[in-house]
Amino acid sequence: MTKAEAEGRARELAEEDSEHSYFAREADDGWEVVRIGALPGHMRPTGTSTEARPRPDADDPRTPIERQIGPFGAGGL
Repeated sequence: MTKAEAEGRARELAEEDSEHSYFAREADDGWEVVRIGALPGHMRPTGTSTEARPRPDADDPRTPIERQIGPFGAGGL
């Protein structure tokens, strides 16, 4: 099969079967048509995407003294 024949056959198969993708690729002895299952690229955008919003800061569970002293003790004061 020549490249033009393989590409033409791939187009024909794609028109008949919209669930799969068909491509022409070069093989050892010429060209062949390959079928690939449903690709994510075939999904149409639905327009229902949601934006990730930043989460609010959590309350600090430490006591006021622990917040002032820090994790390494009072050596730095």
